[in-house]
Amino acid sequence: MTKLNLSELDKRLTLLEAQQQWVHRVLETYGIKGLWLSPGKASALLGISRDRILVEVERAEKMRSLGKRGDVNYGIHYRNIQDPEVGQPTWQIHVAAFDQVLAIPPEQRKI
Repeated sequence: MTKLNLSELDKRLTLLEAQQQWVHRVLETYGIKGLWLSPGKASALLGISRDRILVEVERAEKMRSLGKRGDVNYGIHYRNIQDPEVGQPTWQIHVAAFDQVLAIPPEQRKI
């Protein structure tokens, strides 16, 4: 691998910063302000249906109630922002962590 001098590294860093700012502006335009999103917004970014996300969350919740850990874990991949005593949970999905789980081949997933 060729070593870059400081000037070339500085140019690359400047370009990366500009690209990151652009991506940030685009995401904010669509109402995306962080990595924790509603299942609907997460589904658009992850390229899967909202229902698929909720199936994964329901499966993870069943495993959690049994004291088992799977690939999708509470607090890492999903969370509830609703008061548990109020009723139905209001799920949020951590899109970066959830995307890593989706990259696991089905035959290698923990069920």
